[in-house]
Amino acid sequence: MIKMPGERVEKDWLSRLEDELGKKEKQVLKDSSMTTGKKSELNQKILTDLWLTWVRFNKQDIHFTIDPPPNKWLEFTSYPDKFTLRNDFFFETVNNITFRDTAKEIERLGDSLKIVYKKEETESINVIFEYSEGEKYDRYTGWHRYFTQYILYESPLKEVKLEEIENIFLSVMAKWYESQLRRDREVILKEIKENYKKGETFIE
Repeated sequence: MIKMPGERVEKDWLSRLEDELGKKEKQVLKDSSMTTGKKSELNQKILTDLWLTWVRFNKQDIHFTIDPPPNKWLEFTSYPDKFTLRNDFFFETVNNITFRDTAKEIERLGDSLKIVYKKEETESINVIFEYSEGEKYDRYTGWHRYFTQYILYESPLKEVKLEEIENIFLSVMAKWYESQLRRDREVILKEIKENYKKGETFIE
């Protein structure tokens, strides 16, 4: 059999390519595994914190909702304060978490704390406070509600610090609770506007 020119070189190059691809494959799988595990733990803790806040607020008839709904990821032994996390819920698949005010006052309705995961080159997490600016009339499209967002926290998922998120929750929830008890929405809005960066404004 006649060996073609460059056959040995080609074989060596393919071997080296296979080695490099194998290394990349292992690294990506390792990174994915680490990210998935961290996201799952993070969501478990964030959702638990929000549920405990919901329970405390509810004692004063301050009404909020959580999405995803608690019955999907909690099992209750005694509703609402004795529970365990469900083993059959995949916390790592949750990309959006919302803690929303459902007050009867129309101006409060829709005020929300949101946790949003975004995936571009790398996955990141944003903690957002979103509130309604009220309604405005457009001569062509009718009435719309205007919303503004403030960025409370943002970080690549790999670098996220749960303690920093929980410290923000502590500050914001305390002001939100005071705002509800005083029936003065400006208490929470002042806290947000003075301490955090303004994000997007949009209509619904």
